[in-house]
Amino acid sequence: MSKPCVVPVAALLGLAMSAAAPAQSPIRFREVARDWGLEFKHHNGGSGKRYYPETDGSGVVIFDYDHDGDPDVLFIDSAELPGYQGESPRSILYRNDGPGRFVDVTDRARLSVTGYGMGGSSADYDGDGDLDLYVTHFRENQLFRNNGDGTFSDVTAAAGVGDPRWSMSAAFADLDRDGDLDLYVTNYIDYSLDKPTLCYNEMLGVGAFCHPELFDALPDRYYRNRGDGSFVERTAEAGFAIGAGKAMGVVITDLDNDDWLDVYVANDTTPNSFFRSRGDGTFDDASLVSGTAFGDTGLAEAGMGVAAADVDEDGLVDLYVTNFALETNALYRNLGNGVFVDARTALGVAQPSLVLLGFGTLFADFDLDGDVDLAVANGHILDNVELMEERADLTYRQPNQILENLGGGRFRELTDSGLDVIAASRGMASADLDADGDVDLVITNSNDVAEVYENVSTPGGGWLAVDLGPAPGSALAIGSRLELLSGGTRQSRDVMPVDSYLSQSCQTARFGVIAIDSGLELRVRWSDARRTRYTDLPAGRRVRLWRREPTEKRARENR
Repeated sequence: MSKPCVVPVAALLGLAMSAAAPAQSPIRFREVARDWGLEFKHHNGGSGKRYYPETDGSGVVIFDYDHDGDPDVLFIDSAELPGYQGESPRSILYRNDGPGRFVDVTDRARLSVTGYGMGGSSADYDGDGDLDLYVTHFRENQLFRNNGDGTFSDVTAAAGVGDPRWSMSAAFADLDRDGDLDLYVTNYIDYSLDKPTLCYNEMLGVGAFCHPELFDALPDRYYRNRGDGSFVERTAEAGFAIGAGKAMGVVITDLDNDDWLDVYVANDTTPNSFFRSRGDGTFDDASLVSGTAFGDTGLAEAGMGVAAADVDEDGLVDLYVTNFALETNALYRNLGNGVFVDARTALGVAQPSLVLLGFGTLFADFDLDGDVDLAVANGHILDNVELMEERADLTYRQPNQILENLGGGRFRELTDSGLDVIAASRGMASADLDADGDVDLVITNSNDVAEVYENVSTPGGGWLAVDLGPAPGSALAIGSRLELLSGGTRQSRDVMPVDSYLSQSCQTARFGVIAIDSGLELRVRWSDARRTRYTDLPAGRRVRLWRREPTEKRARENR
């Protein structure tokens, strides 16, 4: 392990510290999609026959595609299915033109998502300093190379990553630690439109979406980056082929604190998958021994979305998985050494999720009080569930949720958070869209308009935002862990390639800062396990940090 380098950042920036923060207030959001120009409607391409893919989209990717320092938003749409009549589905890229103003630049960017879109992920896979884009589909996926001039080129065939099956989430990460970004793709079930399986409730005389147990699982795919702009499929060789599940969400982070990235996958009706790194670019299936494969009843659950964070600030990354209605969502508390305990009831997340069906989810410090809160997007998959179930509290359109972290990883649901739209929600991502220092939310809804929420909470403290170099979404940045020391407290954030469901949040690490009258210390463990320590960081600023040789290390204010 190399000795950390110490960099006095405030001295380099010449910035004064922020004034004392106002008193803490409840977390509160305001819906601003129309006001900000982010008007997107998802089209499931359905005609009433209830083809299975109709119910699962769609995702949203927040990334700085034009490298101008502010986050842009890509909404992923689906496509026409047999018998569909209506306006043509269209994925839309919105450029951020300053706080509260977004512009549709899809055509100008030459971004043509041509398949039945599901989700996506963004990273600098070719190491040229800008963010590329991978979009998953029901059928063949697409890889778009960023040309560096505000446009994209479809390089799927040349790169060799056009998986023709039903893919869901995807994530770029340097899993073999060779300096470039590999690609992990989750695949769902074997479903064909040539001979589609359609389901019908004879007792009620209505059609219904089929249960996933009727279909075989598809194995995920792992593509190793060759370093020349192309990939080679190495799923079996890396140890990912064992125990294929019906995969939905994925997170990649260091779950056992051994400085190597692990892979965790949320599977639908099959045991969740925990692939633990051996430290050589290959993986062991540690799903059963980790305690994260099954729910608290000992049964496999219908995992949809997944989020990871150190919720109790003990230095270990915990896992949250959204599940089907009446199963409750899971919070696996990390005990260390790759072992977890299901603490959903003890930590307060079980009861609020009982009658809801969770999809997208993420952790963020919405109130800037120094710990991560939890957001969940909910919506049933059965558009006629009110006819199918006798319980009046099981509905198709459902409220989304904010759960406040009370400290120590204990959560309580907030009933007046401002997430007021009731819909069949799916994807969720976060970013500081208006450059005011706090975290905003974007939520997609199945066959409906998306929601965009401005964070209007009165903060409980100051803030610090950190981007890691040398380039956004680089192999050196993705997979890094940041630890902020302030006023005797410790917070950690991981730069993860994706989380949630079909979605990706902005990869800027954000901290709420309570003690802002003294310099902040930040410790960075980069993705290659080297350490750097930065001192005297300023609160109330967004900074970009590079890792250079000690005599060349520097930082600059990004905004």
